[in-house]
Amino acid sequence: MTNVLEYVEHSARTSPDKIALIDPVESCSYAQLLDRAQRVGSALTSYTQPHMPVMIWMEKSISAVSAFLGCVYAGCFYVYLSPDQPRSRGERILEVAQSQVVITTRALLPQWRELGFEVQAVAYEDLLDTAIDEPGLARIRSQSRDLDPLYCNFTSGSTGVPKGVVVSHRSVIDFMNYFPELFHITGADVLGNQAPFDFDVSVKDLYSAFKTG
Repeated sequence: MTNVLEYVEHSARTSPDKIALIDPVESCSYAQLLDRAQRVGSALTSYTQPHMPVMIWMEKSISAVSAFLGCVYAGCFYVYLSPDQPRSRGERILEVAQSQVVITTRALLPQWRELGFEVQAVAYEDLLDTAIDEPGLARIRSQSRDLDPLYCNFTSGSTGVPKGVVVSHRSVIDFMNYFPELFHITGADVLGNQAPFDFDVSVKDLYSAFKTG
């Protein structure tokens, strides 16, 4: 196994109609999650290149998670930034990440533009209107490696400067090889995610669920 997308693809193949995620507004099945991620990934290829960071500036939601996975389908890695974070923190993260594009929502797009960050912003809803480019996604996957970056989380910045920690597919895959079993997580369980998406604890929730279905 070399890519965390294999977890979602397996669960979508074996249990397509099973609920994958629930947030306060909606729910989606594994088949729907896969479809959204592949649409986002197909659209992102017009905005950036593989191995580049993509900023996700969205509320904690199903949309944010499918945007994460869409970044991975595009061969990129995701950097989550909550809209609730101070502007100064966002400035430092953008300065370090050097992202070419940020994914937000139509509702948040005006707020992003008011901040004046010089990064191209695209609405998640618009990305979903893109047809899935199966040959393009397959080509990107064929060139991927397990040591490619999956995401970058930034520290709290308690020393004054947030520092980015880049985590590879291999790190998460190795972790998932024992974590769900250690805590007896199975496909019969429902996991409640409390940690914010810019904190590593959320990785345990998301990828344990994706692996076990």
